[in-house]
Formats: sequence, structure tokens, C-alpha cells
Amino acid sequence: MTNPTYLRPQDIRSVAVIGAGSVGASWATLFLAHGIEVIAHDPAPNVVARVRAFIENAWPSLRSLGIASTESAPLDKLRFASSATEAAAQADLVQENVLEKLELKAQVLSEVDAAASPNKIIISSTGGIPPTALQASCRHPERFVVVHPFNPSHLMPLVEVVAGKRTAPEVVQWAMEFSRRVGKQPIQLNAEAPGHMTNRLQAALLREAVYCLVEGIASARDIDAALRYGLAPRWTLMGSLLTLHLAGGPGGMAGILDHAGAAMEEWWTPLGQPKLTPEVKAKVVAAADEVAHGWPISEWVRWRDENLVRVLKTQQQSERSAPRGTVD
Repeated sequence: MTNPTYLRPQDIRSVAVIGAGSVGASWATLFLAHGIEVIAHDPAPNVVARVRAFIENAWPSLRSLGIASTESAPLDKLRFASSATEAAAQADLVQENVLEKLELKAQVLSEVDAAASPNKIIISSTGGIPPTALQASCRHPERFVVVHPFNPSHLMPLVEVVAGKRTAPEVVQWAMEFSRRVGKQPIQLNAEAPGHMTNRLQAALLREAVYCLVEGIASARDIDAALRYGLAPRWTLMGSLLTLHLAGGPGGMAGILDHAGAAMEEWWTPLGQPKLTPEVKAKVVAAADEVAHGWPISEWVRWRDENLVRVLKTQQQSERSAPRGTVD
């Protein structure tokens, strides 16, 4: 059997978006902004109107970031297929976003794998299912790779590229290059883990926030304020490791570990492992109502996306002036 020749990332002209919920619609928006035709499939009712409305509402943010070059979204490059197999057969690339259920994803991937010619790559947006478990349902597992985005997918730069045990190395590199083509900041994970990596980092912080809430250490608003005003501004500019390095002053990372290493070990030991009992769920739901100040989710999404544009512009500007290269 000869190895298939995949289209170069820059030669992709159409993508089959399988599953057009919030993640799929967000991907579709980004693909259209980069001049790529979208062939979508989702059996949900009113999907055509819902996706078109999502794209139109998201377009101004992409215009403001300079990602979209046209005044309005090119909805003539968006069409809908009657089945996942039809979309997979017609497009240059298959991009899967169905519900986060292993059995459902495995079934859909089996179908699109059979319909797409072997030289078409299949990528999945799964937020936490290890790719080896998903590619087990494919006849051509070597061309399957996870490209996991973050909400909202059309704005957030990061994607995690995760290979399964049978993913070909060239497919991993292809996914990294394609992600850069559509303006993403890809990171490559070297091992599989439930939740991949970034969700696990987020979940560790969320675990502590829920514990602090349940134990009454602080109110919901003050817990969120601690993250917004104490951690988030620095984390917009740099990650936790560089933040810690700078905390050591002239001594850097070695200095801070010598000075506060024992305390840090105590701090990063979990205070507890909260379980989502009915009582804990009720407290977390009430906390959401508290931090949302009674405003509907749609208003918060609009506010978030408008202000994410400003934050991302600041982040881009800071990247251009960051120290680079090797200092002797």
C-alpha cells in the first residue's frame, strides 16, 4: 500500500464541517474568513438559519481583527449537505464537531472515513476524548488527528494538535501548518490525556475555585475577581512558567524555587476534590447567577466577543515587542 499524497494546507479550498453547533459554526466562520468554502452538515432543525445568523453576528469581530477582508460574510461559499458522507465526499478536508460522546463520534467518523478518499485528512475538535479511541473506528486511522479549539473558536488563537497512536507524523505536521494558515496558534501535545492539556490546566483552577466556593472561603464574585484582576492581566502577556520565572527577580526561576518552593508545594496540594453532588451543583449554578448579575447569556457573549477583540489586539502588540532569540 502506497502512502497517500495529501493536499498542501495552502491548497485546501473546501472543508466539510460535520456538526454545526457553536463550535462548528465558529469554525465555519473562520474558514470563510480565510476564503475557504464550507460544506456543512448537521441534522438539527433550523440549522441553516442558525449558522448563517451566527456567521453574520461574528463577522464584525473578524473584520476588526483584520482576519476577514470583506465587508460582509461570503455566505455564497456556505452550503449544506444532506448527510455527513455527502459533505465528506465533496470537500478537501473533513472537520468533525459532533457532540462529545464517544459512541456518536465513532459512528460519524466511521461514516466520513469511508466516504472521504484516503488522501483527505480528517480532523476532530474533541475537547477531551483521546484520539486513539476515535481513530479505532477508521479504516484509515493514519490520516486522523485532533485539532482542539477554544471557545469562541473563531476568535481564540490556541488549538491543541494531538495525534493518536496510529496517526502518521506527516499528518501532525500538516495539521500544525493548516492551523497556522487559518490564523491559529497551534501547540503540539506529545502524549494523550483525557481532556488533552489546556482543559486539564483549566480544570485544576476550576477545581480550586469550586472548593473555595463550597467551603465559603470567598464569594463567587470575589473568586472571579481574583482571577480577573490578579492572574488574567499577566497571563494575557505570558504563561504561568514565565510569570514564576519573573517572580524570582534577578535569580529567576531558581531564585523563586529556593525562596518559596516549600510554600508552593503546599499551595499546589489540592485543598479538596469537590464532587458534583446535587448540593454542590446548586451552589455552582447559584454562583453563575451571581457573577452574571442577572444578565442573559446572549448579552455576556456579545460583551465577551467585543472585548476579546481588544484583548487579542493587545496580546498581538505585546508579542511583537517581546524579547526573542538567544542572549549570550
